[in-house]
Amino acid sequence: MPEVLVTPDVLVAATSYLRTGLGILADRVATSVPSTMPNNMVKVSLTGGSRTGVVSDTAQLTVECWSSNDPTASLLARTAHAYMLAAAGVEAGGLWVRKAETVGGVQDFPDPDIDKPRFQFTVRWHVRPAAI
Repeated sequence: MPEVLVTPDVLVAATSYLRTGLGILADRVATSVPSTMPNNMVKVSLTGGSRTGVVSDTAQLTVECWSSNDPTASLLARTAHAYMLAAAGVEAGGLWVRKAETVGGVQDFPDPDIDKPRFQFTVRWHVRPAAI
């Protein structure tokens, strides 16, 4: 039987890492938006990725940040972006991130469904799959 390699749970790692890093800046860091939106909300979504070699996977993560006003939403997104890039070469949320790069920088991205300013960005984390 061939060796089977599974991509680690990058969403769990990224949300845990951002929750710790952002601290009191974010009321909630999660993979879904609750029915009652907190004041400062960060949502992390896995929006793609690929196996780039036998020992390397990429995970594309889109991070959305909402707040009650544009300056605070922008600050939350810019800070989250800085943390996501700083994950390169360290353990982030229990996962070793080999490399981190921006796919799409921080941008004002109004949400038609939620009456709060939203800024978002997309990064790519390079991680190592695990044998099962």
